[in-house]
Amino acid sequence: MKLLLAFVTAASLFCLPLHAEEVIVNASAKIYNSDTIHARDQALKNVLVEAVKKGVGSLLDTKTTNINYEVIKSQIYSASTKFILDYEVLSEQQNFDNNLYEIIITANINAEKIRQKLKTLRILQDKMENKRLMVLYRSRVPEAVPRENEIVATALATVQESFAEQSFRTFSEQTMIQVHSSLEKEDIVARTVDTLIALALNYNADILVIMGINTGQRDKQQGTLNKVSAAVHFSVYDAATGQQITETNVEAYEISPKNPSDLEKINLMGKAAEHAVIENVRRSTEQITRFYQEMGVLGQGYSIIFSGYSPWRESLIIDYLENTTDFRNLAELKNTFGYLELELFTLKRKSILRRRITSDLLEQKIEVATKSIAGNNLYFINPNPMEEEEEEEEEEEEGGEKLPADNSSETSVETTTEETLSQ
Repeated sequence: MKLLLAFVTAASLFCLPLHAEEVIVNASAKIYNSDTIHARDQALKNVLVEAVKKGVGSLLDTKTTNINYEVIKSQIYSASTKFILDYEVLSEQQNFDNNLYEIIITANINAEKIRQKLKTLRILQDKMENKRLMVLYRSRVPEAVPRENEIVATALATVQESFAEQSFRTFSEQTMIQVHSSLEKEDIVARTVDTLIALALNYNADILVIMGINTGQRDKQQGTLNKVSAAVHFSVYDAATGQQITETNVEAYEISPKNPSDLEKINLMGKAAEHAVIENVRRSTEQITRFYQEMGVLGQGYSIIFSGYSPWRESLIIDYLENTTDFRNLAELKNTFGYLELELFTLKRKSILRRRITSDLLEQKIEVATKSIAGNNLYFINPNPMEEEEEEEEEEEEGGEKLPADNSSETSVETTTEETLSQ
């Protein structure tokens, strides 16, 4: 039976659509009042959501997913069946100990449809898809901790997790095992940085981090206290150009109230290495961000829509956006009468960006009302009829002043009080 299943699964791979991605996931649901039918239905819904989460996770890093979780949940996870081509239940059972109904499935998810949805929501953009980062360990000096040491394995896991939390896409544990295995088999460890960069490019990495851990000295502090330290070194490179982005060195230590045994020393050194890794990631991230900002390729992309404005007002709006240094790579996506859609990149969050634009336009006597819209999209509406605006333009051209209107607009206009807007 297992051989037949394996054959069917392998054969089916050749029939998958080009953008399908196969995943194996499991999920469960609580059984209430012995209703296993309802529990099974809920477990199936849960496992389909988990399959789609795998697809989203292959495109976004942890930080970006967390920041945009509510939008992704309402727009993608809640409609998970739309992003699944087909699935097969591998196993299902009732877990009597925990009163759960458990299901394992293999599913073919529509990765391209998920990608397009994330782009529509402005969570994923072609211009600034999150950088993919590869971490390679290399022992360069005699006092370096060997690659096979448990301290290194734990530190590498921490590095991967920490960089993922900082909006970088990292490689799976299985892929990194293969990469380091090839390093050892082909004796690439002793070769040049260029060779390691070439290896990173083979895996489509954008950034290469070469990491090393050196054993620190065990020194006696005051009285019987002992200090066990570890020094972690990062050399960071842009894979496409081979340019070094930064080099960081951090030494951390742990204190022991007694003279530690060899096993205790290893544990203390592991903790010290973990602290040093986290600080190295923080420093490296700052330098990487600065490096790509200067190249003009980092920043969140937004779709900005202005509806109901005359061509004259639209021209003022475009001039304002083009001459604001916080906004980069301004591009016109669509421009028809009364409708202007632009794309811009900025480091500001959506809420701050909305308040900033609203406040700045009000200073230029351009009134705006905002409309709530999902994703990284901002929608600004002219609360005044177009004909009123045209009359105002004519009067301004003639040097006259427009008298206040007797009736106020029923559309509420979002105003921004004078405040300091921070990034």
